[in-house]
Amino acid sequence: MPSDPNPAFITTASLVQCAPLAVTQTAPGTVYVTVSIPAESVITLPTPALEIKRVSKMLKITQCRFFNPIPPIAAGKPADTAKLFLGGFVRKDIQYTEVTAGTPTPTTVAGTIRDFVIDIPVSCVANLGTGFTLPPQNFDQEQIYEYFKSSSLPSGFSPKDKLLSGDLSEFNVVSNKFLNVLPTCELVYSQINEMDDALNRVPLAGGPFEEGTFTTLQEKMVVVAQVKVTFPTVIDP
Repeated sequence: MPSDPNPAFITTASLVQCAPLAVTQTAPGTVYVTVSIPAESVITLPTPALEIKRVSKMLKITQCRFFNPIPPIAAGKPADTAKLFLGGFVRKDIQYTEVTAGTPTPTTVAGTIRDFVIDIPVSCVANLGTGFTLPPQNFDQEQIYEYFKSSSLPSGFSPKDKLLSGDLSEFNVVSNKFLNVLPTCELVYSQINEMDDALNRVPLAGGPFEEGTFTTLQEKMVVVAQVKVTFPTVIDP
């Protein structure tokens, strides 16, 4: 049964790198990475809102994948830097006031509290730079070997001569496979700073002159997240 694509990530995209706020190595196998991720979204509420009462937020990391740089193929060529792919959601629980039908007067309006939960996708590719030495990647290897063979030559050659070569009737190979271990990640800290603006606010019919309702919000958000990356082997400072 085919699975749906992850809504946190575009199926095909060129991802923009973000410069980390800090990359700090606190132990031979531990690095703390702090990033700032800007995001923007348009949210449509299920019913018209008089005002937003409260928004609780929680960052949920679904991807924290470390990419070790590959050494340059030739000496003198520029080397890449390590990357950290981060992705996930900001869970927003929006509590807002819905106007009770028939209650607005020129001086009063009554309402009930509604609740709406939405996941906002966020992603970032952090360039970790060259400030610390990372454990090397072990690459698979194949080594082919063969044995010498001496055999008679067909007619047309001197009877004193022999065919001296490898044996074409055999194939011998030694395969080495290394299973590298990915570092683990822990979410240590998050800070979410947001600004929400109503896009389609209209006056409340029959209510106080300054009151109005809306269903669509434009949100601008900056997520600061710190993750702890733990390597299975010691890395040199």
